[in-house]
Amino acid sequence: MGTKYKVLSADDELWSRENIRRMIPWEDYSIDFLEPACDGDEVLERIPEEKPDIVITDINMPFLSGLELLNRIHTDYPDIITLAVSGYDDFKKVKGVFMSGGIDYLLKPVSREQLASSLSKALKTLEERKAEIAVKEDSRLRENYVSSFLEDDEFSSLLNGKLFRPTKEFHVPSTKVFSEISTILVKFHDVEVLKQSYDKDVLRMSYDLKKKLREIIGSDNLIVFNYTDKVNEFIIELNATPAKLRLYADRILEAFPIEEQGPVTIVIHDKASSLDDIATVYREMISELVFRPFGRKHCIIICRGTRKAADVNNRYTGRLENLISGYLGNHDLKQAKYAILETAGLNRCDIVGWTLLEVTQFITKVINTIADSNSESDQRTYEEVQDALNYGLRTLNKEIILDNIELALSIATESGQLEDNSINRQVENVHDYIEKHFMEHLSLSDLADIFYVEASYLSRKFSQKYNETITAFITRCRMDSAKHLMLNEDNKLEVISFEVGYDDYNYFSRVFRRFEGVSPTEYRKNLFSKM
Repeated sequence: MGTKYKVLSADDELWSRENIRRMIPWEDYSIDFLEPACDGDEVLERIPEEKPDIVITDINMPFLSGLELLNRIHTDYPDIITLAVSGYDDFKKVKGVFMSGGIDYLLKPVSREQLASSLSKALKTLEERKAEIAVKEDSRLRENYVSSFLEDDEFSSLLNGKLFRPTKEFHVPSTKVFSEISTILVKFHDVEVLKQSYDKDVLRMSYDLKKKLREIIGSDNLIVFNYTDKVNEFIIELNATPAKLRLYADRILEAFPIEEQGPVTIVIHDKASSLDDIATVYREMISELVFRPFGRKHCIIICRGTRKAADVNNRYTGRLENLISGYLGNHDLKQAKYAILETAGLNRCDIVGWTLLEVTQFITKVINTIADSNSESDQRTYEEVQDALNYGLRTLNKEIILDNIELALSIATESGQLEDNSINRQVENVHDYIEKHFMEHLSLSDLADIFYVEASYLSRKFSQKYNETITAFITRCRMDSAKHLMLNEDNKLEVISFEVGYDDYNYFSRVFRRFEGVSPTEYRKNLFSKM
């Protein structure tokens, strides 16, 4: 059952009280048997504090009779289940018990079987009530989640230019109290961790995180919304001094430990503006965010709007490119790897202060150099590596990046591999696994580890067998699932995007358009116009 219920019995005779106490093993029924009461008055005194779920009362007691006690409980505590015990088979009393809300009437001497049967009936009623309450509570919460999402959607329209879309009316909640506001952007980098915390329920995740952010700041005079195109970004609008904004940022990071939610970046835009300027403010903050130090650590950035891409160090020089190309031309994997990780310093990028933008530009150029060095290699395989590298960048995970740089090098320098008779079966297993887990983050190296196959070999054999790369198959599974979910008009496109494996709706929309030739919105519109 899970829940442990409490039983309070009442009888003015000691032997009767002790008989009930010893009659059955209460623990076996997941019942906490409270110290019996001597009369009805004592029961009423103890109910508020001890909160019994079931009351077993004798009918014939002095002062407050059992029937009077049942009436009081039925009136004041209707959720309590009541059982009546009596030494007399009196029809009027039996009728009175049931009229007073009791569910059973037991004659003395009560047998173990009778008591067990009545308790089973009471426990079944309690469980049914609990299930009914849970359903109602779940329904209420879902309504709150959906309402919260719709509010997010309206605020998000200010950021993504959808506010003035034809055929759709938006109502942004009143913000008269925010004539001058400052903005805080909270970005959770590791979406997979958030997914696991909320069992992939994006609406509940959004609702709970917004609630927590409001509680951390502790003010009613603010706006908190989740950017629906990017489920891992939350915008806070409030009127506060720069010192206060920094204090709030520190509190937020303290409330979200890295080991539980992964790294978080907070961008503070402390220049006062109006809500009408939020799109410009957001773009400035996103532009500033790429300058955060790379690595699995929290970060606070003060947005000044003055830094430019030209300020970035060129970590991948022409000399380094020529050096790596030369090693790859000689199939010297060891020296090429050393040049990238040690000479250039990628292995220490999180220690010496490389920015996210610098790491992004560096690995993009490295992959291009590696791919160009081997014209014979299937270029589609590098797309799989690039997909994993992009995940490493989004989650600020250096180890994922280093592993996949090494994988790219091994692809470029591989000398072939003997055919293994079992590889076809393994490839089929990978195919089946993807069909069941496509909504999770899956990379070529992850699948290679799971199925004990060398990554580049797995990629090549999968492409040969199914005429598409692993990444393409994962994407196709996601698109097919998305189209199925679109059949339900209640499913929001942004939520569908998250459920099939994308945390960025804009990226999902681009991929969907590439596969279907139309945007998700257009696809759904065409879908229902044919029905």
